[in-house]
Amino acid sequence: MKRGITIENKAAIRRQIDESLTYTNIIIITVTSIFLPYIFAGILLVGLGMYLILNKQTRKIIFSQRCSKYIISFFVFYLLEALFYGNWFGVGAGFGLILALAIGFFQRSFMTTELYERVLTLVCILSITSSSCAITQKFVISLVDDFYNYDRISAMFLHPNYFGTITATVIIICAYKILSNQGSKWVYYIVGVMNIISIYLCESMFAWVEVFVGIAILLLVMKKYGLFSLWLGGAMIAGFAIFELNIDLIPRLYEAKETLSLRLKIWQFVWEQFIKEPLFGHGSMSTAFLSSKAGNLIPHAHSVYLDTLMNYGMIGTIPIVIYFMKYLIRILKICLKEKKPMITSLILAVMGAALVHGLTDLTLFWIQTLPLFIFILTGIGAYESREDKKVVNLLIRQRYIE
Repeated sequence: MKRGITIENKAAIRRQIDESLTYTNIIIITVTSIFLPYIFAGILLVGLGMYLILNKQTRKIIFSQRCSKYIISFFVFYLLEALFYGNWFGVGAGFGLILALAIGFFQRSFMTTELYERVLTLVCILSITSSSCAITQKFVISLVDDFYNYDRISAMFLHPNYFGTITATVIIICAYKILSNQGSKWVYYIVGVMNIISIYLCESMFAWVEVFVGIAILLLVMKKYGLFSLWLGGAMIAGFAIFELNIDLIPRLYEAKETLSLRLKIWQFVWEQFIKEPLFGHGSMSTAFLSSKAGNLIPHAHSVYLDTLMNYGMIGTIPIVIYFMKYLIRILKICLKEKKPMITSLILAVMGAALVHGLTDLTLFWIQTLPLFIFILTGIGAYESREDKKVVNLLIRQRYIE
C-alpha cells in the first residue's frame, strides 16, 4: 500500500512539474510575441488571453489573485457601457484590456525571481530583432526601393512612438541588469547601444525622457549616488548643448512647439467632452469615439491622465487610482522597508518613466507596449507570501485529484 502511494505521489509531482513548465512557457511565449509584427502579436496574445480565461484551471488561477475579480468585473462593466453607447472602438479595446489583465494576473501567480530575471534577459535579446529590423528599414530597404522612403522608423510596431516606448523600456532593463551585476555586462551594453540607435531612428522625442527618468530612479533606489550625480550632470550638459548651443542631439526637437500646440488643442477637446459626461465616461477609447462623431478622428487623449478621466469618468477613475496607489505602496514597502531592491527597483523605474511620459502621450495602450509593461509589474509576484502561493499550488493539485 505504501509503495503504491509513493508511486502515485511521484507521478503527481512529475505532472505538477510538467504543468509548471507549461505555464512558464505561456509566460515566455507572451513576452516573445511582443517582438513579432503587430498583427501576429495581436493574434497570438488574444488567443493566449482567451485560452487562459476559457480554460477552467487557468481561470481559477487568474481569479485566485487578490482583487482580480473586482478589477476584471470593473472593465467588463465599462465594455458593456461602450456597447450601450455604440462605442465600437471601446468594445474592441475593452475586450483586449480584459485579456491583457487576465494574462497579467496569470503571470503574477507563477512569478519567481529566477523566471522574472530570465525573461527580462530574453526581452533584451529579442530587442535585437526590432533594432535590426529598424536599421534594415532605414539603411537597406530605403536605398534599394525609393517607394519605401522611411523618415520615422516603426520596425514591427504600428507607430514610431510605440517603438520608442519599447526601446526606452529595454534600455532601462539593460541599465538594471548592469547595475545589479547580472550576467555579462557587455551583452547589455551592446543591446543598450542598439536600442539607442533605434530611438534615433524612430525619432520619438519623449523616449529620451523615459530613459533619463527610468535610469535616474534606478540609480537612486540602488543608492548609486555618485553615478546619479554623473547622470544628472550629463543630462544638464546635454540640455545646455541643445538649448543654448543649438546642437541637434535629439531628432525632431524643432517640432516640439508645433507638437505641444497640437496637444493643447486635443486636451481642450477632451476636457470639454469630459465636462459633458464627468461621472462614468463612455468606456475605453472614448476620445476616438467622440472625436469621430465630431468628424475628426483623434485616437486618444495624448495623456494617460486625461484619457482615464475621459474613458471612465470620475467614478471609474477613483478605484483605478486607489488600486494603483495600493500597488505602489506595496512595492515601496518591499523595496525600502524590507530592503529588497532587486526587481522592485526596475518596477519603480519603469512605472516612473511611464507616468512622466503619460503627461503628453499614451503609448502604453497598445497590443505590444501594454503586455511588456504589465509583465514588468507582475514582478511583484516574486515577493508574494507563501500563503498566496498556496492558493495556486492547491488549484494545481486539485486538477490531479479530479
